[in-house]
Amino acid sequence: MLTSEMRRLISENTIGLVATVTPEGKPAVSPKATSVVLSPSEIAFLDIRSPKTRQNIEANPNVELNYVDVFRRKACRLTGVATYVSPDSKEFAILQNNFREFDYLLDGVHGIFHVTISKAQLILSPAYDHGAKEEILQKEWLAKYTELISSVSYTQLTLPTKA
Repeated sequence: MLTSEMRRLISENTIGLVATVTPEGKPAVSPKATSVVLSPSEIAFLDIRSPKTRQNIEANPNVELNYVDVFRRKACRLTGVATYVSPDSKEFAILQNNFREFDYLLDGVHGIFHVTISKAQLILSPAYDHGAKEEILQKEWLAKYTELISSVSYTQLTLPTKA
């Protein structure tokens, strides 16, 4: 299901947008920054501050996840069914081992979202239709973002003060 290219994209761009449906039937999208690929048909992410995502998945387990590589102009769209794994379950202890890179967050984890993927799609920018090469797109977009960041004057930024 997940190709090696999709796995790479997800592992290099761990911030995913998770779409759920609220109990009232409304769409909800939430960023999650702790995604790990478990297998070609499974992905998981931590519940650090996700009570609404948990509530939505309990009401309707159907989810869609999107991971975007803004520099290579590619994305990975995953459709699947999520389950919530609580810390008191045997599965939690097993799944937790997959999150070693996030070990500094594990003390505050409320649970783990485990997604069984039913559909995976690699999405390419229309630029590829016109002969664009990945390496060139990556360099061009990295330069664009670097220019955006360097144009911000950090000396002009101020933090809010207490009254």
